[in-house]
Amino acid sequence: MKDGINGVALAVFIFFFVVVTVLGFLAARWRRAENALHLDEWGLGGRSFGGWVTWFLLGGDLYTAYTFVAVPAAVYAAGASGFFAVPYTILVYPLVFTFLPRLWSVSHKHGYVTTSDFVRGRFGSKGLSLAVAVTGILATMPYIAL
Repeated sequence: MKDGINGVALAVFIFFFVVVTVLGFLAARWRRAENALHLDEWGLGGRSFGGWVTWFLLGGDLYTAYTFVAVPAAVYAAGASGFFAVPYTILVYPLVFTFLPRLWSVSHKHGYVTTSDFVRGRFGSKGLSLAVAVTGILATMPYIAL
């Protein structure tokens, strides 16, 4: 095999790079933010994503480095116990879409941004809200460590 640049691979890369770049600039002009300083615009896309777009966004988030890098590394390091993530990733994704649409509609109606906001509004407890926020942060740490 000769060394050098593979022309087909380079052309495909440049094509998709240009397409994604153009789509990114078009998306920036697609819908202007009502208030760019509000957390809803930054964290939730202005609450304008529907179920169809959200399905692919969450799928892309779930089936990323966690599934393709961290899970094989965990299986290599820990053996068979690392396989917990295989059914987890298969079952959690559809399961999320059974109960989260209701959570989204309630959160949208009341202006909740985080799960902690939802818990505080639903149960009226600052302590429980804080516990949910801290638990969420702590639960994210092993995911980041993977």
